[in-house]
Amino acid sequence: MARHIYVHNPFCARKCPYCDFYSITDSSLCEGFYRAAEKEVRLLRSAAGTDAGTNPGTDRYGRDTVYFGGGTPSLPNSRYVASLLRTIREVFDLSPDSEMTIEANPSSLAPDKLSDYREAGFNRISLGVQSLDDEVLKTLGRLHDSQGAIDALFMIREAGFTNVSADLITGVPGQTVDGIKKDLQRFYELGVKHISTYSLSLEEGTQFYDRYRNSLEDLVPPDTEREMYYETRRYLQSLGFEVYEISNSCLPGYKSIHNSSYWDSCEYFAIGAGAHGYLGDMRYGHRDDVRAYTDEMKLLSTQDYKEFLEGKRTDFKSLYVEEMLTEEDKMKEVPFLRLRTSEGIRLDEFKRRFGVEFEDVFSQAVESNIAKGLLERGKRTLRLTRSGRDLANQVMEDFL
Repeated sequence: MARHIYVHNPFCARKCPYCDFYSITDSSLCEGFYRAAEKEVRLLRSAAGTDAGTNPGTDRYGRDTVYFGGGTPSLPNSRYVASLLRTIREVFDLSPDSEMTIEANPSSLAPDKLSDYREAGFNRISLGVQSLDDEVLKTLGRLHDSQGAIDALFMIREAGFTNVSADLITGVPGQTVDGIKKDLQRFYELGVKHISTYSLSLEEGTQFYDRYRNSLEDLVPPDTEREMYYETRRYLQSLGFEVYEISNSCLPGYKSIHNSSYWDSCEYFAIGAGAHGYLGDMRYGHRDDVRAYTDEMKLLSTQDYKEFLEGKRTDFKSLYVEEMLTEEDKMKEVPFLRLRTSEGIRLDEFKRRFGVEFEDVFSQAVESNIAKGLLERGKRTLRLTRSGRDLANQVMEDFL
């Protein structure tokens, strides 16, 4: 069975005003961090054992995945990144056809970096474009302009990458539906196979939150945001993209297997400060502190890490247990994750995994939301209706 591994690169050239992911700008810590991450790979593999993270009964794709997110993974010296991926491939003995993704920003890409990524084994690029409108990019505080993003997509293609994803943010002040369609059309023409579209949201602790929280009228009105969302879905479908999840669309054969593993409740390993993982009954995390992470990984032994994964020790500076899941908790996570997808909850898979019918466990929530027109039955599936997508969080909360 497949393994899934997430690596968090916590380094950015500058913090984007809307982003609440952990990142720092002190590049002097970069080399030490990547050395610590390589050690963590070896510790984790030895401590977890050969069967950990192999996702019995939930993984439909059967392919290993590695995902370097951030932060800006394309910012550090590519030698550090390539060396870490090689260590992961060697230590976990990953299959040759593994999906190996690296997130990149147009402002920090270069041909030599892309060459190093390809040589190390990366075969998928996720490019943080966000918009091809220069005014929108200025509002978002991005370091690149539209031409820089287009140049980066050409560079990626010339480096031999065919599995390319691009991010697009909608609901930005000053943005229009026609502008979004123009961006999507240009992505398609430039050979982008997968598009992740995110509605701008105010996250506490960000510059945007401080700027707009008392003047929400400065943001796009809710009705306009919903129009952008549905017009984006419709236009992507007209281009031949499958909208397979609330925020993700792809051309046939180009789903993100790594992201799909999350929605299928698969286990996954986590590497690096700010990274979060899921093994057995444990959801765990690394504190948002590069220095603590780097210092602690120098001192940890395999036995230390094993005791953490077994729940016997919690006195770590960088590692912590987020929660220990019961069987009931795992059942409740299924609608929370699967209702994000266009397919919805697969009732036969739930029965195989837990030994009970989904609708027997959640009868009240199911019937209530069907009656409200927010859920609909398919052939052994339950999925959100169009109205349900508008109230997705409310529907999901009914199952918790």
